Amino acid sequence: MTRYIHTTFGTREVLSEVRNKHLDRPIHLSVEDGDQSRAQLIELTDDPKSVFTVPTSYKVISSAGDDSELRGWMMFTFITLNDQERDNFIRRYDAFLKQGNLHGGLSSFLLQRTNNDHQLVLLSTWKSKDQWQNWSEESDFPMRRYEGPNASYNLRRVGYSFKAFSKSSLN
Repeated sequence: MTRYIHTTFGTREVLSEVRNKHLDRPIHLSVEDGDQSRAQLIELTDDPKSVFTVPTSYKVISSAGDDSELRGWMMFTFITLNDQERDNFIRRYDAFLKQGNLHGGLSSFLLQRTNNDHQLVLLSTWKSKDQWQNWSEESDFPMRRYEGPNASYNLRRVGYSFKAFSKSSLN
């Protein structure tokens, strides 16, 4: 069964309205660590069609850990690769995950944007941001080869925390 992750961005007020219209779906609010005013709705689902008006949608290529739901602190790592690099990256990352290399993470998802085969996203969830930072400093960190000032992979990272809110408002 193929799974998808759909995201959308907006103000807390607008996102609250969207979520309240779809209480039957596991839609979660998260906020960017670097800018608490940037909110995102995120849904892990089997449905290839998003309920969001302007979604960014990803197909789950592979996953590991407790991947039945999204929880904890999230790190999105975006990378753009050509066909050959993409295929090699997917094989290497799958092998890395099969070795049980979550390093304390809750889950890891390898995603491919549905409207751009060259954009991949690693979504990892953790109990805390510190756990991810410790893992990213280890010698076997799988993204090491794609980092650096001379890399041409458009590598960027964004951390998000889930925001608790009631059914009627985002506090």
